[in-house]
Parts: sequence; structure tokens; C-alpha cells
Amino acid sequence: MTIFRGTPSEVTIRISPTPQGMLHIPSVDVMMLSVAEVFRSAAMGIIMTGMGSDGLEGMRAIARVGGITIGQDKSSCIVYGMPRVCAENGILQRVVPLPDIPQHIVQATLHRRRA
Repeated sequence: MTIFRGTPSEVTIRISPTPQGMLHIPSVDVMMLSVAEVFRSAAMGIIMTGMGSDGLEGMRAIARVGGITIGQDKSSCIVYGMPRVCAENGILQRVVPLPDIPQHIVQATLHRRRA
């Protein structure tokens, strides 16, 4: 799944079996890389429980363009793989328990609207 901007006011979601050769399909990295490209500093990435490092490059791209990065904390993860890799790479701005993630999303979007 990727995000695509057709016109300045039109954003669409594309679902396809590509790119080929990815370790993970569907790929969090592919989706988040497109989010970073389309939304730039308005992007928000949330990485939650999961195995491996899928999502690291996408979260890194969101952080690089000035977006918000949130990760699920270890104690609330079933598998602390994907958030752990992002935390170890220093790209998470916030690390929060699963039940608190929605509150942080709302706070971040309200703050962005006022800014």
C-alpha cells in the first residue's frame, strides 16, 4: 500500500503487489516511505508490536522530513521487535503504552493545527 498525490488537493491510496523482492509483503516501509514523501513534515508514523525491522526505514524517512514518530513501549508489546529497532536507532520522539497511543495522536494533530 502506498500513498500518492494526484493533485495538490487529492491524495489516494494504491494497493499493489509491488515492489517485488521485498522481505515483507505487505511492507510497512513501503507505505511509510510514501507517507513521508507525500505529507512531508505533516506525516505521522506509529510503529507498534511486530517482528523484525520492517518500518525502520519508513519511520526514519518520516523523522527526516520533520514528521512525528511514535512507538509502542516494550511492556505493552506482544513482540517488541519493530518498535525496539526504531527506539535503538533513536528515531522515536515518543514511546508510549498501547492504550495511550490514540491520545498522543490526537494531541499531535491538535498541536499541528494550532502551529
